[in-house]
Amino acid sequence: MKSQLLEHFEQLQQTEDIMSIREAVRELQNEWKSESAKERQIQREVFDSLEHPEGTEFEFIPNELDEKLNEFMKAYRLRMDEHGKKLAAERLQNLELKTNLLGEFEKVIKEEQIVGKAFSSWNSLKEKWAAVGDVPGDKYHDLNDRYHKLAQEFFYNINIYRTLQEHDLKINQKKKEELIERAKEIAEIKSINEVELLMKTYQREWMEIGPSARDSYKELGDTFFGLMRVAYSRVNGHYEELRAHSEENLQRKKELVDKMKNVLSMEFTTISAWNKYTQDVLALQEDWRHSGFAPKKENEEIWSEFRGLCDLFFTKKKTWFESKKMGYKECRDKKEALIAMTKEYQESEDWKTATEAMKKLQEEWKTVGQADPRDEQKLWYRFRSACDVFFQKKKEHFAGMVGEQEQNLALKEAVIAELEQLEITGNKGTDLGRLKEVGIRWMNIGFIPREKMKEVNDRYNKIMDSKYQKLNVERTEKVMGEFRSRLEHIRGGTDGKYKMRNEKQNLSEKMDELIRERRQYENNMSIFKGAGAEALKKDIEKKIKATEREIEELKKKIQLIEV
Repeated sequence: MKSQLLEHFEQLQQTEDIMSIREAVRELQNEWKSESAKERQIQREVFDSLEHPEGTEFEFIPNELDEKLNEFMKAYRLRMDEHGKKLAAERLQNLELKTNLLGEFEKVIKEEQIVGKAFSSWNSLKEKWAAVGDVPGDKYHDLNDRYHKLAQEFFYNINIYRTLQEHDLKINQKKKEELIERAKEIAEIKSINEVELLMKTYQREWMEIGPSARDSYKELGDTFFGLMRVAYSRVNGHYEELRAHSEENLQRKKELVDKMKNVLSMEFTTISAWNKYTQDVLALQEDWRHSGFAPKKENEEIWSEFRGLCDLFFTKKKTWFESKKMGYKECRDKKEALIAMTKEYQESEDWKTATEAMKKLQEEWKTVGQADPRDEQKLWYRFRSACDVFFQKKKEHFAGMVGEQEQNLALKEAVIAELEQLEITGNKGTDLGRLKEVGIRWMNIGFIPREKMKEVNDRYNKIMDSKYQKLNVERTEKVMGEFRSRLEHIRGGTDGKYKMRNEKQNLSEKMDELIRERRQYENNMSIFKGAGAEALKKDIEKKIKATEREIEELKKKIQLIEV
């Protein structure tokens, strides 16, 4: 920022008219002081955050660009001094010119007898008078008083313009009387600034009106300037009072600076905290506006410091909210992803798997954190709506399942009865086909009441095993045949692809569990020694073989699944 201010200052330095850049230079100086105050505060915060030996005091390290500014200001002041000297010389020269012109005016009044020529000479001198620039301030009023007196004398002495002059004098008198009436109203105005502005305006208007009638000239002047003196005394008294309280105001401003420093020393981690202390800072700024004037030199310096601290607070606030906004976006994106996953399960009829997934998504929702308050309620409504759709469908589904399960129980009882009556003919292909058809119908029936499930399945499996034994079919062939029938049933149902993937995952997990179980059996074999160990080993060997058989069956089942 300071480098940019220097660039601006360099550009201003190129301006030929040095007086035209005074306000711009003053503003740049104030901005520079404000930046220095920020740097001091930041260095102070860094100093306070570090440990130092006891007694170590904070020392501000000036910016290396400060020296460059000092060089510029030195050159600028030198130009201003040179301009001031030049201006003073020009004003002295103008004073000499106007003094000489006053002599010329007097000469015209006293010596010129021809009215036309006198009037022409007067106007020519008047143009020269107007063309001359400023004179030293302490000589201005004296010169103008002499000029106006000469002007009045000139017009009074030129008889040919007497009638016109009388008309102008009446008009000027009326203007002065009106101006006096307006000047009287100043006493009713409460704002000192407005009073001061009107004083300057009315005095300039009075000087521009011109001469009025000689008999009332002095009376009008005394009345008008008497009102101006009263107003001036009021304005001067106001500023005297301000100067008397300026030290108190300076102390009040220092207290406000300390309060701002205290605010900046705090760490805010919530929106409510930032909002609360923002109101406190705005209140401090409002107090500053009502703190009155301090001594001019200190007033500009302490204002630059206070403004710099306020700017630093709002810069920190902006940075924190931008960071918070990024966190909001991350939470919003995560919640959008959870909503999308919820919708994937919305239409699923694999009630167990989908219910577990939905519950996990709901738990994960709780851990994500808050999105932007403007988005949070909308996101929650969408997520809850997606969950409600699923759980409402599930509720409706299971509400109608009780009667359906009783019907399914009756159907399975009928299948068992049919299976009991089924005769094995000895034709293996025909008999296997009939058993497979019965098995497919069994699996297509659907759920039965839980309390009857084990009993009915055990009866079915026992009868089915006896039928296969009569056909001399190996257990693996029977199991794989039933599994193929199960896969056909899954493929033909809703969410077939999803259920096939889930089936494969369950089989893989079961096989991993059996492999670990077999490994445990093998480890146990080395433990049993001494009397009775052989019997235990034989029992474990049987378990190992049964486990390996199940593992092989699971491998074959996994190979049959195409996902």
